[in-house]
Amino acid sequence: MNINTIRALIFKEVKQISRDISSILVAFVMPLSLLIISGYGLSFDIKHIAIDVVQQDSGKLARNLADAYIYSDYFKTNIVHSTEEAKQHMESGKIMGMIVIPENFSKNIKKKKKTEIQVIGDGTDPNTAAYVEGYATGIFGKYIESLVPSHSSGINVINRLWFNPTAKSVNFIMAGILTMILAIVGTFLTSLVVAREWERGTMEAMIATTVSIEEFIISKIIPYFCLCVVSLVFSILYGIFAFDMPFEGSIFAMSLVSSIFIVVSLLIGLIISTAAKDQFVAAMGAVTVTFLPTMMLSGFIFEIKSMPIWLQFFSYIFPARHYVSSVRTILLAGDVWPIILRDTAVLSTMTFALFLVLMKKLKKNIE
Repeated sequence: MNINTIRALIFKEVKQISRDISSILVAFVMPLSLLIISGYGLSFDIKHIAIDVVQQDSGKLARNLADAYIYSDYFKTNIVHSTEEAKQHMESGKIMGMIVIPENFSKNIKKKKKTEIQVIGDGTDPNTAAYVEGYATGIFGKYIESLVPSHSSGINVINRLWFNPTAKSVNFIMAGILTMILAIVGTFLTSLVVAREWERGTMEAMIATTVSIEEFIISKIIPYFCLCVVSLVFSILYGIFAFDMPFEGSIFAMSLVSSIFIVVSLLIGLIISTAAKDQFVAAMGAVTVTFLPTMMLSGFIFEIKSMPIWLQFFSYIFPARHYVSSVRTILLAGDVWPIILRDTAVLSTMTFALFLVLMKKLKKNIE
């Protein structure tokens, strides 16, 4: 390979990028849009769930429990005095659940008798109903424990969350957002490169020169690699300052795994572009190949271990799964090298395989 040739081709590609406003939009506006929409809109922290508290006991202790639900950030609470009224509210969709404080609640607590409340959730939305049950039970447990410590029989359960002590879902999903940004931006940018050369007729001129396939591929990867790195740095800084995203690992570990994943994404885009020879078809192919697997099969949102066994094995062929694993570890836990090196090795193998596929595909198209 001739370094001067590669340098000249890179300069040509940089000039092309500077003249093409769409590349800048994809590299910076798209990540910003994904960060804002996903960071603010995609959250598993459900708060202000509308519920009714059916207060059948007017005693002080029952009122205090009702106040605990009223002043909780998790619920938007309305006090009623009959289950029939609460049932009507649930049937009309005004509330997602009800909590029934029974008669003699205060008296039973004072006498240290068995004390229960009834939690009813709207089963038409099972996820929200589960949150209603969990939040309501947790508040009730803390309330009873604060009133009657002797009920615990001297046994205390102390809950701790490691790696994400604030339990903010945005910390969990930021790894997926970064993965989606790099996968879509990297693949989308290079998916148009070769197709654009064919459409404009410059590919034939390139074939007539002494430029080798290796030089052509490298000259296409380097400029867009740099663009993706800038996009990643921008996204990480935005996540840290806008969402208070943790970053427990090292810059070296993040750079290592991210660099390989970027190259994988760029190679996938080049393969799509080479196969399509049409910018529209290539763009649609890039979005299909990256967006759906990243969203569904990377562990970004859906837990992979809960999927069927055959789908769990199928997810291993997608680079996003391995990148999400490492980035989530780096952001929340730190440099856990067994995980990082495992994912890096898989992504490196994918890089080598994709490079060979691209060379074969380009050679076939040129011939």
